[in-house]
Amino acid sequence: MAVSAEDDKEIEATGPMLGVRPTSDKLVRAVARAKVASKLFSKTEQVKLGRYHLLEMVGAGGMGVVWGAWDPELDRRVAIKLVKAAQQSARDRILLEGQALAKLSHPNVVAVYDVGVVEEQVYLVMEWIRGKTLRAYAGEPHGVRDIVTIYRAAAHGLAAAHHAGLVHRDFKPDNAILGDDGRVRVLDFGLARGEIKPPEPGEQGTSQVTRIAGTPRYMAPEQATGQQLTAAVDQFAFCVSLREALAAREGEGAAVVPAWLDAILTRGAAADPAQRFASMDALYAALARDPRTVWRRRMIAGSAVIAIGAAVAVGTARSSGTPIEPCTGGAEEIAAVWSPATGARLGDHLRSLGPYGVAEAIRVPVQLGSYAKKWGDASRDACLAKERRELTPLLFERNVGCLSRTKAAFQTMLQVLNGVTRDELPDAIAAVIQLPDAGGCLLETRTSTVDPPNFAIAGLAAQVSNDIESVRMKALAQTKDAIDAARAVAIRADGLGYKPVIARAYLQHGLALMLRKFEELAVPVLDHATRIGFQANDPVTAIEAFAQQIYAISVLPESKLPAHARDRLGAIDSAESIARGFGPSGEFARILLFNNIGTVRLSSQDPAAARIWFELALRERTRVGVQRLELSMLPGNLARVTEDRASRERLVQQENAELASFVGPHHPSVLNARTTTAFLTENPGEVVTQLGDICRSYQQWHPHLERQITVCAYELAWLAEERGDVIAARSWAAAVTATDGMEVRNTVGLRLFLDGNYPRATAEMVAAADQLLRSGDAWPRWKAVDALLVAALSELKTRRVSQGIALLERANTTLEKLALGNVAFYQRRLARTRRLLATLLVKIDPPRARVLAEAARSWYRSVGGYETALAELDRHM
Repeated sequence: MAVSAEDDKEIEATGPMLGVRPTSDKLVRAVARAKVASKLFSKTEQVKLGRYHLLEMVGAGGMGVVWGAWDPELDRRVAIKLVKAAQQSARDRILLEGQALAKLSHPNVVAVYDVGVVEEQVYLVMEWIRGKTLRAYAGEPHGVRDIVTIYRAAAHGLAAAHHAGLVHRDFKPDNAILGDDGRVRVLDFGLARGEIKPPEPGEQGTSQVTRIAGTPRYMAPEQATGQQLTAAVDQFAFCVSLREALAAREGEGAAVVPAWLDAILTRGAAADPAQRFASMDALYAALARDPRTVWRRRMIAGSAVIAIGAAVAVGTARSSGTPIEPCTGGAEEIAAVWSPATGARLGDHLRSLGPYGVAEAIRVPVQLGSYAKKWGDASRDACLAKERRELTPLLFERNVGCLSRTKAAFQTMLQVLNGVTRDELPDAIAAVIQLPDAGGCLLETRTSTVDPPNFAIAGLAAQVSNDIESVRMKALAQTKDAIDAARAVAIRADGLGYKPVIARAYLQHGLALMLRKFEELAVPVLDHATRIGFQANDPVTAIEAFAQQIYAISVLPESKLPAHARDRLGAIDSAESIARGFGPSGEFARILLFNNIGTVRLSSQDPAAARIWFELALRERTRVGVQRLELSMLPGNLARVTEDRASRERLVQQENAELASFVGPHHPSVLNARTTTAFLTENPGEVVTQLGDICRSYQQWHPHLERQITVCAYELAWLAEERGDVIAARSWAAAVTATDGMEVRNTVGLRLFLDGNYPRATAEMVAAADQLLRSGDAWPRWKAVDALLVAALSELKTRRVSQGIALLERANTTLEKLALGNVAFYQRRLARTRRLLATLLVKIDPPRARVLAEAARSWYRSVGGYETALAELDRHM
């Protein structure tokens, strides 16, 4: 942080006490003694200011001193601006700097972390920025375009301050820093005029601070004469500073300022505020109108979409005496978000959440630490690309905006994890692996087809874009406020009127609804995102929204579908054609679309068509190498429609391994995939072993997940009943407790049957089957078959053979209409129904009995483990 001679005059006016002796003598001596003690006696001492450890003084002047320091609580380097201010008016003014900056969060404004008073000394804790002042930058050989680009970034910071209701009032080349990360920050808002109270009754004119504020060389006429100030004073100071920078180029004079630029600076520094630009935004836009690059104006406007992303700390090479490695700012920036101390605190919290939290307390912090490193590397790569002139400064700024969005997602994820409960932890861990790829920002920057926003809304568009990423993480983590937060962001996006942001906001709103199982509400939201995405020239967002929409339509019962929702399926062919033309940035949307088309086909009871799409999706994922949690279900989906047993087993094992590599072996999604594997396993002994282990794992790691426990316990109870193990059947039936599925009512009937209450079992199961079959949907029907089987067995127990046969015929017809292919849980029920019918029809309809018996025998022999069933068939046939 640079301190100039002009600052001396201003600070002296706050009171004579600052002229008695240097404000930090005491601290300087204390730090010096600590260093001597360390050298002579190997004695480690720390001089503290509050919680901060002072390291070295890096700047001094009339405004006070700036120290390099360490924040042990957040484990990061900071800069501390320290001013001794015994008088209350001076103290209030410096405190006002911290309050003013706290209102700003912008990549071109220095970030203030803390402000306070210790023994009449006011301190402001700020980000540590390695770099040079704009005065120092102008002293080096640079072309006009480079200087204007750097100053435009400063203008962007000033414009952000003005939008927040603040006026800097002392902008000059010394109060802006070009960081080694390539970004400019405006600093020293100590004179910022925000919510300054008017004079108290009896006071004359403005306060003393208002009258004397500013540096004379850059001071607007109305400011020098003590008139009421507006944001126009910053415009005046900015134009004087920029002209000075252009005139200071080595070996050149003021006359070399191009005519188009001279006109802008003359207007911005007009004596009459009314003759200046209407706003700093307007001045910023005017500076983009270099006649040599006017054709790039839209790109320049778009480059303003940078988001909240602070950078690092104040310091220069001369303060440390050692050369500074270029482009290290990203690592330091992310260090303010993630550090070993942050990871340790998160680990402590996870360990407090029970056995599953303890199991994840090491793995998750390591995962997050790796993400932070990759973010820092991505920031450095972009900076180096700019240094190599592979990225223009404007494209670099757009890349910074992308990185800022990924950082916003990271910060949200950390907030979620640090407040997560035991029951919420699995969803939060699944969200961690779905953090946006910071390494993809360069690709996005270079390939985006989306037009940038109008400059007037660029800052708001950047903020809403950051909030959309935050909402996405909340949706993926399924936080309680995710849906409300997503809806609020969508409303803000609507108010902005910028269609690319609107489309992305509605996509995340739809995702939040779907993840909480509100598919019927998600369909119209996703339809809106699809339409706006195409209108915004953002087909990638549009296709992703469409893919999510058709999935929601495919899983919803007809009774819950919005009007004309199925008409959207008619657009599948067009969507597929568009998706096939996507480049690297659209790979995920394309693969997701192919998979979800397969889901649509499967829900329409067309497994052969579904298999074509699932194969295409998996083949495409393999070809492009996309590794994302959302696509890890592809092998399992294909397994559901694959007839070859060896291929099916290979696919389900692949899905299980991929999921475990993403979220760890004990995550519910891994256990869910293992459940699917068990349902696809044909040998009954192997199924019982697999499902038993899965159920016990749920009970150990996730006892609150009653629905998942119910699913596996239900199947185990039915398998036990099939093989005549009444004790095991009753035990597993007792674990069927979830009330939000079809299993509980069926299990009530099963218990009645196991207890010998056959008439009530029949009545209960027939009623359950009728209800399930009336729904008109494919998926509940195989549960209806279970109900019909128990009802038929109950009738046979009471020697009502004809009624039992009628119920079995109904079950067989239902299964044949389902036509789910060579899926084990389906084929198991079909074989049992055929076996029972064959033994009952052998005397009534021998030809049909033989056909049914042979079909059952064929399946039993192919899968093994059904020796008892085969013996029964041999005995009767």
